[in-house]
Amino acid sequence: MRIIVLGAGIVGVTTAYFLRERGHEVTVVERRADVAAETSIGNAGHVCPSYATPWAAPGMPAKSLKWSLQSWMGIEAALRFTPRLDTHQWKWLKTFLAQCTPERYAVNKARMGRLARYSHLQLKQIRERLDIQYEQTTGGNLQLFRTQEGVDNAGLSTKVLAEAGVPFELLDADGCVAFDPGLRAARNELKGGLLLPMDETGNCPLFARALAEWLKTQGVAFRLSTTVEGIEVAGGRVAGVRTSAGTLQADAYVVACAAASVPMLKPLGLDLPIYPVKGYAITVPVADPDGAPRSGIMDEYYKVAITRMGSHIRAAGTAEIGSWDTKVTPRDCATAIKSLKNLYPGGADLARVEYWAGLRPMTPDGAPLIGKTPYANLWLNAGHGSNGWTTACGSSRIIADKIAGVATDIESADLEPQRAI
Repeated sequence: MRIIVLGAGIVGVTTAYFLRERGHEVTVVERRADVAAETSIGNAGHVCPSYATPWAAPGMPAKSLKWSLQSWMGIEAALRFTPRLDTHQWKWLKTFLAQCTPERYAVNKARMGRLARYSHLQLKQIRERLDIQYEQTTGGNLQLFRTQEGVDNAGLSTKVLAEAGVPFELLDADGCVAFDPGLRAARNELKGGLLLPMDETGNCPLFARALAEWLKTQGVAFRLSTTVEGIEVAGGRVAGVRTSAGTLQADAYVVACAAASVPMLKPLGLDLPIYPVKGYAITVPVADPDGAPRSGIMDEYYKVAITRMGSHIRAAGTAEIGSWDTKVTPRDCATAIKSLKNLYPGGADLARVEYWAGLRPMTPDGAPLIGKTPYANLWLNAGHGSNGWTTACGSSRIIADKIAGVATDIESADLEPQRAI
């Protein structure tokens, strides 16, 4: 079967991999000049099957209000909210708030964890099969707690982890420093931590580009710098995709365009419950290897993810609901800089900061939309939010299995787009 994949981020490239593995003739269409050059390029770097958690959680509405007020007052905060005259925004927010109950949180977290653990298995299999190197670390990631409240709240997470059979270890401050000696200068800032030994880190775009190069040797075509101008439909099916390079036709089509999937499919009458949450990140050179992180750290107080990527450090934090642009200023990244400087004061060369902002495609319940649409030959693999790197390989294996009409390895009916459109 000839299949066109729209989007060459980490989700699009892994989708192409599993489709090619099943013997399909695959073409990937991407508006950027390289793969993984938009949303994926600023990924925080954490592959966190143990930590895949929906934003919609009990207490989140109050926290969101607090953070928004702090942001409006010029205080560093984990979240900003910019109201817009946009019915899509308010519809998404209404659905999001409805998911913030203990019952919905339990369902959504279990679903996300199931997908994340399966995806981790698929990632490891690709890595072993193709021997792809992408500045990965595999010694586990650490959630850091700066307050006793954070330590106490970890109890809920550990209960869910225990029920799912996921290994973890609660550490005191000394245990955190023993795991990551680079934290020794911040020892007095810490109350404890949650070590997740299954989790990993890695350079997402580096992996995606290496995988794309291998796919080219297998006959997969990448049409880069090619913009999708519209999707033509007839008789309940997609007849072709109009692009800046002409109309492309295939037997089936997979949309994997992150937040851009929303305007792309709206003319077809598909109102995707995906909203772009703008995320910010910095990348800095390592100044002192002994004072830099050894793998992945999640600063729970500031909601900043810090990752060692070879000779550099990535710190990602602050989310903004209500912005469709990718402009960024140093002030936007103040929280990430503050967290990194506080935890690793001598490890990062903060005089050489690179700033980034991108749009993370969030669904209200946290899980991506993976499966068929009302159009017979149009499929969707989008809405991965901030977990795209964590769940890309699993969701892509699932979509390839669904297109082939075979049973998926894990329960996936509750990931279908029909749950929300």
